[in-house]
Amino acid sequence: MDTLQSYERAYDLVERPFSLTPDEKYHFRSGAHRRALEMVAVAQRRGERFLMITGDLGSGKTTLCRTLVTQLTRQGPASFVANPLLRPEDLLRLLLQDFGAVSVDEVRRGRLAGATRNELEDLLHHFLLGLQSRSAVVVIDEAQLMPQAIVEQVVQLSTLERGGTPMLRFVLVGQSSGYLQSLTEQRLDQHIASRARLTPLERDECGAYITHRLMIAGGGSEVFSPRAIEAIYDLSGGLPRLVNLLCERALQDGASLGARRIEPALIEQGASALELLRARPKRFRWFGSRVS
Repeated sequence: MDTLQSYERAYDLVERPFSLTPDEKYHFRSGAHRRALEMVAVAQRRGERFLMITGDLGSGKTTLCRTLVTQLTRQGPASFVANPLLRPEDLLRLLLQDFGAVSVDEVRRGRLAGATRNELEDLLHHFLLGLQSRSAVVVIDEAQLMPQAIVEQVVQLSTLERGGTPMLRFVLVGQSSGYLQSLTEQRLDQHIASRARLTPLERDECGAYITHRLMIAGGGSEVFSPRAIEAIYDLSGGLPRLVNLLCERALQDGASLGARRIEPALIEQGASALELLRARPKRFRWFGSRVS
């Protein structure tokens, strides 16, 4: 019997609730995520050109990005740059496509393929002028990886104005480690007025997070016992990625053992089997000592 199918049936699920693949459907508005979204909304109303959201690996940044782009698209054109390791020309092409500045047919015919950087910039500027009083927004994930050429392109695009109002705004999302230093060295830090940081789940949020994902996947809220949730929080420190890893493994092990409910012993067994100490960066090494 397939492991995934068996644990779906065992716990009345229609899909995997703790997949590591970012999916905005599962976005949980923890206090930190809610504050970040509110910061973006306020900064938008103020007309700020640059916003910064930072968080450690596994804090839910990419899921937040996807949720944010969906919300922003309701107000005007928005683009999600998942990987900023691009050439300036490629960034411009991505923005033009995401904003709908060129039709799908034009893209298929390769209208943008042979265009020069100046031609792409002119095309984008013409499109932005046509938005009249609205602005377009660019959300850049893994922004700490932006090469210097992209930083310069972003700063240049941020200067496009209509009556003193920026036509393009940028939300920079990236890992905390080395992020501020990198941006400061590239002289982008001085342009950022509003900042938010994604912190791990609070203790009382961990159970709500787990229940939220289970219910979206079609399951009930009683799969994990309160003591199991406490163990998950203690072992993960509330970091969503580690919570997902522990829950996924516990469901697999629980189904194979015929457990109707997940208890702490299954959480500790999964933590040991996953060998998370070997796979985690240095800042997570405390995790292995807690389960050994």
